[in-house]
Amino acid sequence: MSWFDRMLGRGGRQPPPVPPATGDVRHALPLGIRIGGRIQFDRTMYQVAPGAMSAELPAGHQGVACYGHIDLGDGYAMHRFYLEDDAYLQVMTCGELIESIKAFVFHDTVNPPTKAHFQQFVTSHPHLGAQEIDYAGRRWQRVTSPEGGARIPPMAFDEVLYRGTPPRRDDDLTHYAMVYGRQVEELAREEFLLVTGEDSGPNDFCVTYAIGLDLTEADLDIT
Repeated sequence: MSWFDRMLGRGGRQPPPVPPATGDVRHALPLGIRIGGRIQFDRTMYQVAPGAMSAELPAGHQGVACYGHIDLGDGYAMHRFYLEDDAYLQVMTCGELIESIKAFVFHDTVNPPTKAHFQQFVTSHPHLGAQEIDYAGRRWQRVTSPEGGARIPPMAFDEVLYRGTPPRRDDDLTHYAMVYGRQVEELAREEFLLVTGEDSGPNDFCVTYAIGLDLTEADLDIT
């Protein structure tokens, strides 16, 4: 499969029926999610092992405020549904197959003072390529190409953002991303740290840290 198992998508299965494309979005959206819809996460894990995770998904029904589409090539796509409370649901697809479902919470944003400082972060900062890093009081291991100790360059991909009803193309940005992970022994699952340099113009750039985990459809209530 490669391309980092298409950004951590593994396996494949048939998705539920989805509505037709509307507005500027020229493809169907997975899991029947739409801008203006709502998503609620199962948060039982946080009750089972309080404090074991580095961040928690938001409680209650979260409105879908924005949709992001990333074309990875060869029929693979990443769909991001940005929620009201600094979180997003990420669905990886290959054609009509759902490869993986993940949810992330934005944990921190760094604003380099100049575009040159941003570019320096992307090309040389250890958080975008070192084999292991320390963040939020935890030790994280690089998931992308874990073999070898040398720093590797971040993955680069473009995202198109849609807002409104019907959805209209609103913005474009380029991501420079690296994924790290750690085992949460108390819950027997893996937690992910996604570090991303986001470039959407000569004067609009930042570095975001998002913490997330794998989910299944059973963990979601979509309305």
